[in-house]
Amino acid sequence: MLADETDFVPPTVQGLERPLPVRKFLPAFIRNPLATLPQAAYEEPFVVVRAKQRTTVYVSDPALIERFLLDEANETPKSPLEKRVLGPTLGDGILTSQGQSWRWQRRTAAPLFRPGDITSLVPLMSREAEAQVAAWRKNPPGQSQPIDRDMTETTFRVISATMFAGAADSEGRIIQDSADQMLRWVSWELAFGLVGIPKWVWHPGKIPRALASRRMRAAVHTILDRRRAAGIDGNDLMARLAAAKDPETGQPMNEEQIVDNMLTFLAAGHETTAKALTWTLYLLAHATGWQERVRAEVLTVAGNEPITHAHLERMPVTRQVVKEAMRLYPPAGIMSRMLSRESTIGDQTFAPGTILVFPIYAIHRHKKLWKNPEIFDPTRFAPEQEKTHARAQFMPFGFGPRLCIGMAFAMIEAQVLLATFVRGAKFDWDGKYVPEPVNRVTLRPRDGMPLLVTPLG
Repeated sequence: MLADETDFVPPTVQGLERPLPVRKFLPAFIRNPLATLPQAAYEEPFVVVRAKQRTTVYVSDPALIERFLLDEANETPKSPLEKRVLGPTLGDGILTSQGQSWRWQRRTAAPLFRPGDITSLVPLMSREAEAQVAAWRKNPPGQSQPIDRDMTETTFRVISATMFAGAADSEGRIIQDSADQMLRWVSWELAFGLVGIPKWVWHPGKIPRALASRRMRAAVHTILDRRRAAGIDGNDLMARLAAAKDPETGQPMNEEQIVDNMLTFLAAGHETTAKALTWTLYLLAHATGWQERVRAEVLTVAGNEPITHAHLERMPVTRQVVKEAMRLYPPAGIMSRMLSRESTIGDQTFAPGTILVFPIYAIHRHKKLWKNPEIFDPTRFAPEQEKTHARAQFMPFGFGPRLCIGMAFAMIEAQVLLATFVRGAKFDWDGKYVPEPVNRVTLRPRDGMPLLVTPLG
């Protein structure tokens, strides 16, 4: 066994030994929300932090996670904070809506994510991955490449090609750039909401986020208007949304609801996979033995042919690497809910309005759930090991009824892209840059992800 297969400890963020006062919490949270997680969230089933504004319970125990996100999901809705932060951009789409509104929107989109339909999209995924490899081949061997940017552009092309028709390159660029701008400043709004500062109070991210939201929504309106002018037909997501009707009222989605959902899938749908792949390639640039294993597996199974769904079923190492990367760097590092009624956890009782935080980043590194949790070790997800995990121990796509609707799509996409990339190029660390994982709704490297890329073949 190669040395780097078992001893690579990638960069992380240390939790707090004790809660910070508001004057220190705000700047710490704005800089990096992960740095304000209690260290005990990595070690205990749950942690209670009581403050003047509200009580927060950090929940890390899989049994408690199942209770609140599955068994009592109806009594544990999303908190108003998420609507405050994402509502101006995503409106009342599938990610931010609740109750009946959420249920019928999810039913409308669900058929597009059936296994058979996703399988039919693999050739498009493979094509876009090959296009990225071809772009790398135009550069000198060993050139430093902004992998985070490359992953964002590739996954955006994938979701545009597979989910929507009619998006121009200029509109795609506006949506990508605006989504990045919105997430870059998101911690200000989150921090202000957490400590109860009114929405109207100014902060440095207020205007940039508002402008980014306006640009994104205008671009999607343009795409929708173009499709309407040509007659919206077909079976892609946009056509489904335009034809959808509420089963109770018979009303179709209005213009804004269609835009809300298009933006949710365009912006959020590609961002999570892009960040998962960014961190995966960083890990493989260090753990070169695993990179070689993935490459050998891909060449053995697929040779130089485009990756197909049938190939994926015979690539267990590639799948294990993707899952282990998402354990260490989950695409979304933190999620929250709110108690709608009095509830008891352990020997403590909590009032309605209590915020439950599910620190996915900490759950995936919890000392009582994982052996040597800081080490990169894809064998954790070998079949015999994976079946020993608790259901809510690994939750890169959330858990319960609101499990990410695109989970199967994202997993297949990540494997197709990773297999194509590693077969077509070698990835190396430059020996200097150490990324800091920062939670900005998605988990991103603070200053990007430069890697040395050497095309192969």
